[in-house]
Amino acid sequence: MKNKLKSSNLFFRGLIKQLSSSYIIALVVLFLYVYLMQFADHTPIWTSYLVVVIALFKTIYFTFFTFKQVNKSIERCHSFTQLLWIFGLLMFLIIFSYAADYTCLYAANSNSFQGVLTFKANIYLNQLFEFFYLSVVTFASIGYGDIVPVSIPAKLLIMLEIGQSFVLIVFGLSNINNIHMLKNHKKS
Repeated sequence: MKNKLKSSNLFFRGLIKQLSSSYIIALVVLFLYVYLMQFADHTPIWTSYLVVVIALFKTIYFTFFTFKQVNKSIERCHSFTQLLWIFGLLMFLIIFSYAADYTCLYAANSNSFQGVLTFKANIYLNQLFEFFYLSVVTFASIGYGDIVPVSIPAKLLIMLEIGQSFVLIVFGLSNINNIHMLKNHKKS
């Protein structure tokens, strides 16, 4: 029991160490976003496409970062529970980053999405929450249809997120087999 508890403590320390820079960056981006959105001019037409281009680079980065972190986890701990923690935290980062992308796109062109709740006070945290919801629904490929992309940049962002979720889920499921093979090899 003590060894298992010690192993769990070591895992969570290592996990925090591995992901701390990513979460710090995400928090800094969140605070900068909320602050800067009040002053940014989103009217130029190229702003929407800039959001999509940046999202494309971010998607490529997060996909390879997730592959790398999951492979490290398989090599180090061989625990399915620990792998799920890492995978879940990385998925949260990805979903949050797309929510920020959708919110920026909406600020650039409020006609990019239909069905977004409008608030009397234009509070960007409320919009971020609405788009976090959209990102969760999109990542899970549920698509309730209550918030719908209308513009080409919005549709491109949605396609990027669905594509990334598909690749990462397939990658995650394929690695379950790797964990079982490594455990069986370790027992032999």
